[in-house]
Amino acid sequence: MPADQDSLPASLPAAIARRLEQEVITLVHAPGAWLREEEVSARFGVSRSPVREAMRVMEADGLLLRHPRRGTQVPPMTRADLDAISACRLPLEGLASAGAAAHASPSAIARLREKAAAMAAAEKAEDAAAAFAANVAITDTLHAECGNPVLTRLLSGLDKLAMRYRYASYRHLPEVLHQAVEANLALAEAIASRDPQGAQRLTEGLIRANWDRLAALFESGWQPGD
Repeated sequence: MPADQDSLPASLPAAIARRLEQEVITLVHAPGAWLREEEVSARFGVSRSPVREAMRVMEADGLLLRHPRRGTQVPPMTRADLDAISACRLPLEGLASAGAAAHASPSAIARLREKAAAMAAAEKAEDAAAAFAANVAITDTLHAECGNPVLTRLLSGLDKLAMRYRYASYRHLPEVLHQAVEANLALAEAIASRDPQGAQRLTEGLIRANWDRLAALFESGWQPGD
């Protein structure tokens, strides 16, 4: 049995999409890399049909590009793409944090504190991947608790596009991770204190700082996936 098949649940296309999505986000498949249906099928020990369906889902989410008669490719990461995504995230994520400060349940606040503490522990252990995973859990909680289902839906699509850039900043810019730890600890307390303005300010400041530092990295000639 292929190594990756035994852990797949019954819904093969969704399971394959989740696995490949995580690998694209964490740059296991570098920007510009080609994903071949036959290779993915062999890896998971399945036919090409569920792989093709999984890739269609990822294409709809902006995580893959399909080229007629050529194949499927991981999209490039560019300064222009970073700017476009960040310009949308800045106000929308700020609104989500403000909404969470007004609407978050006690259990959600406890989860925010727990994951912010996990980020701090991961930074101390120099584990950028664990810090990123904890931060993704924080973001998911903020979106779910913002009290605005339209905003939650908008952010769900935007979040997929932003993930690779967020991961790259944690992996390549230790100062971004350090600032994110401090900001998320403060953000959890702002939400616990029911301080929408403070929560929005912290979130927008963090996104702006991350945007600026990653933009500077692009300007230095950095190639994503290095």
